[in-house]
Amino acid sequence: MPVSLIPGVNVAADLTMLMAALMLTVGGLALIASGYRTRDQLLARRIELAKLGIAIEAAESDAAPATRNPFRIPVRGMGEASQREVIRRFAKLGVGAHRALGFFVAVRLAVAAGLGGIAFLWIGRSGIAAAQPVLPMATMAMAAIIGWFLPMMFIAHSVRRRTKEIRSGLPDALELLVVCVEAGLSLEDGLGRVVNELRRSQPALADELDLTLADLKILPNRDQALANLAARVDVPSVRSVVTTLAQTLRYGTPLAQSLRVVAAEMRNDYLIELEERANRLPAYLTLPVILFMMPTIFLIVGGPAALRLLDALLR
Repeated sequence: MPVSLIPGVNVAADLTMLMAALMLTVGGLALIASGYRTRDQLLARRIELAKLGIAIEAAESDAAPATRNPFRIPVRGMGEASQREVIRRFAKLGVGAHRALGFFVAVRLAVAAGLGGIAFLWIGRSGIAAAQPVLPMATMAMAAIIGWFLPMMFIAHSVRRRTKEIRSGLPDALELLVVCVEAGLSLEDGLGRVVNELRRSQPALADELDLTLADLKILPNRDQALANLAARVDVPSVRSVVTTLAQTLRYGTPLAQSLRVVAAEMRNDYLIELEERANRLPAYLTLPVILFMMPTIFLIVGGPAALRLLDALLR
């Protein structure tokens, strides 16, 4: 006779819940697979648009979202920075950029289904749900929701950490670029040397500068390459560097002097930020002092007097 995983619940209910979870997972994977479009299909779509007489810019704008998200599933709650981080991490696993977001959705489904199944089995074998058969379903739903949002939290944390690393290493990169420019190298050659020097110490910044170097070599307009850097790393310091470089290249002002000024301003801003953190420290320490240090001080100062008072009252 088959035994139920959950005491007090029959086998049919167990099978129904397991089949529902399995059908949910299979349905999500089928939804992803149904929207997949290969490169041949994208190329055929562009050829069809060209035959209809649609402008090439419209064809590119139509094909670009499909390239970024070939499964045509809206990844809600993800900004451009998060999507770029997903593409970058899946690229290390050999997954192309046109498939990374779809694989990320599949990973979210797998994590949600896995955590939901683990929670269901744990509740069933612990015997907690003997009196409350609804508890396993509620626990499984909560675990699945946590598993669905857990990869997003990891990606958001990774984006914040990467942005912080790029921001902290940018002044050193600018000073190295000043040395290269003063030695007679062009902007592209100087960026190449800086990327090679920062490959081990600042890998995140080296990757972004390497992409910018590739844009400078490929794109006909340098302003567009610098604007792409500001769009990828959306922080005020990077936007300031990009604006300075664009104005320097446009009006012909000395590049080394402009970079030196920007690097000095960034270091000053970093020192000001450190001073602001130091000034906020006393306010942050107020509550720990009240909770942990003041009771100890009161015991040391008033403890002997309180003991003497108790002895006098007892006598």
